[in-house]
Amino acid sequence: MIAWQLFLPAAFLLAMIPGANQLLGLRNAALAGARYALAGVAGRFAAFALLVTMVVSGLGTALARSALAFEIVRWLGVAYLLWLGVTALWNAGAGGRGTAAAGLSVRCAVAVRQEFVTALSNPKALLLFASFLPQFLPAGAAAFSLVPLAAAYIAVEGVAAVLYIGMGRALRHEGSRLRVPRRRLDQATGVGFLAFGGYLLFAHRP
Repeated sequence: MIAWQLFLPAAFLLAMIPGANQLLGLRNAALAGARYALAGVAGRFAAFALLVTMVVSGLGTALARSALAFEIVRWLGVAYLLWLGVTALWNAGAGGRGTAAAGLSVRCAVAVRQEFVTALSNPKALLLFASFLPQFLPAGAAAFSLVPLAAAYIAVEGVAAVLYIGMGRALRHEGSRLRVPRRRLDQATGVGFLAFGGYLLFAHRP
């Protein structure tokens, strides 16, 4: 039996911890609205589904235990987060001129790609499914038993994502105007991405 009474509170607390994906959701909601941010979350969930598939097949667990694989993924994550941070700071207050004229589907595709790459390039996400979730399974459980547990975590992550998106949406008026200067929001999120990149830079494999 899965220890749901222990898993669900732990999963919610873990999902609510601020991270790069949650920051992306908040920023996307503030700049372009909840629908745009929710589209981006689909990319995050696609990355999670891929990681779960890797873990169930045995590949993800092997990668999680490999120091070399952890380092490769970690450096990819660091590079991407630093790129997001520098880009946000460089274009602070620019108003997204490059994508403003693009259609909604094109802009949503950008949000999906950003969330997908951010989640997939974070070694902590792989460790979540390969090491954290199995702790709540009974001893000797088959690898496929991880699927319902992973699905439950993704659902909990969805609740946390909606809460962060709600916070981002609260930064907008009923129209398209922000309650805070666009430049300040870009600078704050840029610093946030750089901080997460710096944290990942010095992270060590558990």
